[in-house]
Amino acid sequence: MTDDRDNQFDDLFEPFELPDAPPETEPPRTSGGRNTAETAEQPAIGAVMCPSCGASNPDFNRHCEQCGARLSQDPLPIAPPPMSRTSPGGRALGVLAAVVLVVALGALMFNIFRGGSEDPTAASTSSTTSSSTIPPVVTEVFASSVEASSELQGWEATNLIDGDPSTSWNDEGLRGKDAWLRFRFPRPVTLKEIAFQNLEDEVRFKRNYKIQGFSITVDDLPVEINLRLDNTNQEQRVQVASLETTDLLVRVLSTFTAESADDQPPFDELALQGVRFFGTER
Repeated sequence: MTDDRDNQFDDLFEPFELPDAPPETEPPRTSGGRNTAETAEQPAIGAVMCPSCGASNPDFNRHCEQCGARLSQDPLPIAPPPMSRTSPGGRALGVLAAVVLVVALGALMFNIFRGGSEDPTAASTSSTTSSSTIPPVVTEVFASSVEASSELQGWEATNLIDGDPSTSWNDEGLRGKDAWLRFRFPRPVTLKEIAFQNLEDEVRFKRNYKIQGFSITVDDLPVEINLRLDNTNQEQRVQVASLETTDLLVRVLSTFTAESADDQPPFDELALQGVRFFGTER
């Protein structure tokens, strides 16, 4: 009874046996009695023979497993160059250059579209108008009234602006001391020159005092202009500058003295025949 159970248990766990190995065959020998494998190994399929030591290597090897020699003559792969690392300053410069380029392109496009929409006749008209602007012409401007520090009867200050060469202004025996003349204009004028005319008559010119140094003050500029005349009976023009003058004051600072002429004694009065103004009216 016990033997039967043991046999059944043995049947369940029957040992597993490998099939018989093929018989070993003796490698062929050469005429010298040596094994052919010892003289030259033939590379297996999918293997690469080392050009240095002749050892067989898998075809995926790049170097020999025996001697370390390189198996393939193909060029080795070259690693890509490392990416250049830019500094913060370089990045900022690049951003600035990009912004400048964008702005320049925007301005160019704006000018192109704007220029195409403009009316060429308007530009031509504007150019013609600006080129045809004529600077104001300097002409004689006239004072509407004149006052004096003093005047001799019959030789009033209004004779200075009446345009009559036979009339003149004489102060009342003061020899020109502290003398002054005030001219007024009906509308603002821009003055460029003032012309002073002493007495043209030679004898009268010598016998009266004449203006030498004087100052001019206008109501539109807080500047006093100091000028000087020559001792002559020819008209003398002096340069002045003003903007919108309506009131002009002439103060006598010094005089040329009177002298005898034709055996006649000198006068004590300061004399002036006329005053003219040149500029433009506003």
